[in-house]
Amino acid sequence: MFLFKRKPVTITKLNDEEAIKVRIFGKEKELVVFSTGDNRVDENGEPKDSNFALSKKEIECLNWLINNVNLNDYKKEIAKYCNIEYEMWSDKRIKPKDVEKEISITAIAINVSEIWESNDGSLIYPEISFYGDCKCDEEHGICIGFRDKKYLGIASQDWTL
Repeated sequence: MFLFKRKPVTITKLNDEEAIKVRIFGKEKELVVFSTGDNRVDENGEPKDSNFALSKKEIECLNWLINNVNLNDYKKEIAKYCNIEYEMWSDKRIKPKDVEKEISITAIAINVSEIWESNDGSLIYPEISFYGDCKCDEEHGICIGFRDKKYLGIASQDWTL
């Protein structure tokens, strides 16, 4: 059997809240891409209307994610996160093979920002993350985050906002 590496994808332009096709667990899926970082506000500090152009840094970060991250590599970590969440309210437990049924990735959040750490230094925000729904926490969803081209961890969607 031959395994072929996917041809790299290069996005050159994209607007906030536009969708792109990405491989999620080996299947092509359309995900919305949105900015939560400094590019989200104008020079006066006012929020921009949606559909503004993503910055060059945001595009570079997005290209890295879609060409280098395979969520299959994180199934154990996702299952562990889900099981910790389930422990708070249920007896249910999942295995890595159940992850595809457990979570639904719907977006990519990009937070290229000068502020990347909480004021007390206890929390580092993801620079880019897969963002979606999770049965273990239907209210807060799931965020699989990366910073500086490295896996950062898994938390609720609140982590990106």
